[in-house]
Amino acid sequence: MRHGLTLVLLLLAAALLAPLTQRGPAAAASQRTLSGSNPPHPRILETQKAPQSAGIMAQVALSYAPGMTAADRERDFLQKAARARSLLNVRKLVELRRQTLDLLPPGREVSWEDLRRRRFPRGDQVGVTLSAPVWVPARAQKLKTYSGFEKKWQTVALTTPRPAGLVWHVANLTDINDKTRYRPELIQLEVNSKFAPLAGLLLEYIFREGWCDPARRVPLLVVRGGEDTFAVSAASGPVAAECLSFPDEDGDSLAATVAVCRFNNLSEIYHGHHSKSSNHRLGLALDLNDYNYKGQGVVDGPPNPISRATRQYNREAMHRLDARQMPAWVFRAAKWLGMRLPQEWVYFGYHTDWEHLDVGTK
Repeated sequence: MRHGLTLVLLLLAAALLAPLTQRGPAAAASQRTLSGSNPPHPRILETQKAPQSAGIMAQVALSYAPGMTAADRERDFLQKAARARSLLNVRKLVELRRQTLDLLPPGREVSWEDLRRRRFPRGDQVGVTLSAPVWVPARAQKLKTYSGFEKKWQTVALTTPRPAGLVWHVANLTDINDKTRYRPELIQLEVNSKFAPLAGLLLEYIFREGWCDPARRVPLLVVRGGEDTFAVSAASGPVAAECLSFPDEDGDSLAATVAVCRFNNLSEIYHGHHSKSSNHRLGLALDLNDYNYKGQGVVDGPPNPISRATRQYNREAMHRLDARQMPAWVFRAAKWLGMRLPQEWVYFGYHTDWEHLDVGTK
């Protein structure tokens, strides 16, 4: 455990230094292709419901100027991140949590289904749909996601209460790791309107790195934001999908094997239910590449798992094994924005929730 703590501190120090179908006009706009000289910037689809946040996003869009070096891109991102925080009038992102909680009557259980319809004092609706460019493997399949205020994700998967974004499904690791055949696409998720400029910046930075350097492409196939409980439909029928499996639950060995997992339907892979205190219920968190590969002999293998294994701190090696694993530079960028990293808090029992980024709680 002592060695694991030392590794955590070293990696943190190094890092710090170094919906699917919409109605109306938003629907047509969300179907724009990614052809042309530059991809579309992240944006709020329901601009009229959150004009102030939409205006901030327009002011902090990243540059795609020809010939930008890695240092130029980094500098541009840092400048836009600082401008976004200034326009949002926050010094620490946890202030967004307090501002959102202030909208609820005392004693009311926090629920995204309730909060998303409320408005901030200056008029912006809390819940909006964020659309952002992402890299996906050649044979990626688009899936609708659904959300609801339910105790069990199975209820959402069976009843599909309301559409709430999309994910991209890829079944095998060969396609996932073949960056030469990635294509640009759009992903959609619900977020807090005040968090949208920051979430959009992070997703765009990840995408732009791959636009400028194909070796740095990271497939963002499942990005979760504001929700209580979500799932894709249970109507798909049986599926098989691959992930990695390792020798143990807590070691540093990278001796991975490929596990073929079989599921009754796709909702068994893509689902989630968040605790009452989770920042997801406030729309102030992101889960990057969130999967549910469990059982069937899989050990510490899902991308970005909840894990206590020291191997998970070797982010570059994990990314090389499965490109869905977030490399260290993604966490560094999130920290520059002011987000709380997985390494900075304990999920439970000395586990780290590697998929999760948020604004913090205090």
